[in-house]
Amino acid sequence: MSNPSFSNIDRWLFELLEGNLSPEQIAQLETFLLQHPELDVDKDVWAQAKVDQREYVYPHQDKLIRRRPVGLYSAVGFFTIALLVSLSIYSNSNADFASDLAIANNQKDLMAETNSIVTSMNELNQVFSRKLPETKTQDKQLSAYLNTSESNQFKVSSVTESNNYRAAGNNDKLKKNTELLAMNGRTSFDLKEELQQVRPTVNKLKVQKAEHIQITEKGASDFTAAKRANRFAKTDYKVTLGSRIHKMGRSLQRMLDNPIALRNQRDPYYHVPGMQAMDVNFGSVGTMLATRVQTVSRAQWLGEENQQLMNQLSIDGYSYGMRGGIGFQMNHSYYGTGGIENYNASLTYSPKFSVARSVTVEPSVRFKMGSKVLNANNITPGSMVEFDRLNTQGFFVDGSMPMGKQLWYKDLGLGLMVNTKWFHAGIQGDNLFRHYDNIYSNSLVDPRRVGTHFVATIGTDYQSIRKTVTVSPYVVYQQQENLKEAWMGANLRLKWLTVGAAVSSNLEPAASLGLKFQHFAITYNADLTQSQLLNQKSLSHQLTLRFVSKPSRIGQRLLN
Repeated sequence: MSNPSFSNIDRWLFELLEGNLSPEQIAQLETFLLQHPELDVDKDVWAQAKVDQREYVYPHQDKLIRRRPVGLYSAVGFFTIALLVSLSIYSNSNADFASDLAIANNQKDLMAETNSIVTSMNELNQVFSRKLPETKTQDKQLSAYLNTSESNQFKVSSVTESNNYRAAGNNDKLKKNTELLAMNGRTSFDLKEELQQVRPTVNKLKVQKAEHIQITEKGASDFTAAKRANRFAKTDYKVTLGSRIHKMGRSLQRMLDNPIALRNQRDPYYHVPGMQAMDVNFGSVGTMLATRVQTVSRAQWLGEENQQLMNQLSIDGYSYGMRGGIGFQMNHSYYGTGGIENYNASLTYSPKFSVARSVTVEPSVRFKMGSKVLNANNITPGSMVEFDRLNTQGFFVDGSMPMGKQLWYKDLGLGLMVNTKWFHAGIQGDNLFRHYDNIYSNSLVDPRRVGTHFVATIGTDYQSIRKTVTVSPYVVYQQQENLKEAWMGANLRLKWLTVGAAVSSNLEPAASLGLKFQHFAITYNADLTQSQLLNQKSLSHQLTLRFVSKPSRIGQRLLN
């Protein structure tokens, strides 16, 4: 095998994990890795890819059985199979169904008539016992025979309709003989002759009983099958309804398997005036695991006395060596006719901590330095200034003069972002040191300080399975001095076209239209926001350009 290089490093790492390298080759590989520390991530990935086989018996294995909704489909399938089998049986036994059903309906009548035969035999037994006292031996034999006949007659209780009429004829004959014995005394010889006449009838009943048992068993089996087929035939409409429900269930299952599902793109767009991802939460730095360059130009309340032109340039990316995102941002604001200009630059760092496979916690810190330049000739003393939206300040209302033209400041911001594959949520605070902002007065007794800027947000992305349609709703709340508002909005992406809209808690509308491709995006945004100085809502325009590079090799592995 050739020496280690970037082209074959994966093969060397694979052979290392498999134990196929010699000691000399292992030393050669370790030397190469020391010379190229950026390959440590490859070594870690290969190490994590190896799983040692081990036997493990889960102590609660019986609790692993999950009751899944597929039971519905199994029940429907079993019902369908049973229906087909039953219909097949029904088609084979349909010819004999009517006769078997008639046998079942006349069962009570047969039992009643058979019981009458048994009663007649009992009467005949009593006659024999009363009329033959002188011939005890014959009486005993006759009584034994009659008892046997009686026992046989009790067993005839299940004779069917086909034998009922014959048994009824024999019953009439027995009744007639009983009446004759009761009226006229008979001798033992006569009784023997009468007994000989009864014996063929009893024997015939035995044969008929055996035949009846066979017919009854077959009839019961055929009757059960026919009854089941008849029941299914009467409820055949339920099968059709069940099939429709089953079809609807499968359609619903396909929808659940391929939904417009939650996807966190880590690249949100906000309609909040003058704020983008890195302004809403500092933890957005480096979340795309690629280099992102963005410019924002905003013309706020253009043509009014408190108009303001704002420009922003930001660059952020992910550094594996620092295990986090790094971002740099520059801002410039031009107020009115040049009375106040603001320059600031900030550096943001946001480490990424994976607390689960699909959850990362991303704290952030931002250090900001800036300067405010004052041109007092372009502002009338005693007038009101609205440099920050909904926060007005009186400009030297006491008639004093500014002490200088430039004010330097620095401040700190902290944030926390939670990124999951389902949603993102964050909270942050800026201007925590509340730097001095006394350009509106030269008072040293109670100099003005900037208020802390608090922002909270939550949002997500719904993406189609083909990734051609994306819906991204969000909510942003911010508070700074007199500014207290919440924005609720959403962005819709159809392939490369993006459309968005939002409204604030002060009923201020905003809308956007843009184009978004894999590495480039342009978005125009217009909003009608309230001005405290003008005491009305004025139109503002904003244009955003975004360039995103291809994720690095490390970034691609982390994303996957």
